[in-house]
Amino acid sequence: MHQNARSLVVKFNSPDYRYNGLKIPAVNVSASRDSMGAVHISLVNLDPAKAITVRTAVENLISKSVTGRILTSERFTDINTFREPEKVKPAVFSGAKKQGGELVVTLPPKSVVVLELK
Repeated sequence: MHQNARSLVVKFNSPDYRYNGLKIPAVNVSASRDSMGAVHISLVNLDPAKAITVRTAVENLISKSVTGRILTSERFTDINTFREPEKVKPAVFSGAKKQGGELVVTLPPKSVVVLELK
């Protein structure tokens, strides 16, 4: 998705995820524009218990649609096995929308979301 694409700067404020007296940013984001002009945004919510809504300005991006995929599971410890090879798999994500000049994304707990703006 980001391979052979031009990196874009994303400005946003992440809440902190706190655990055992330590803290890290709860959300990580990276973005790029591919050779066809599509913008790809990858977002990770590290918090295993809380959904987080991220807002970022996109007024300079000319796009008509936002589509997405999500990778998450019911339990933090879920894994794919030979018995359950589809336990954790990508699915359609519909928690992103453009509101005026902003992109608003609600990230479920413990999720990886990849968006494409065209």
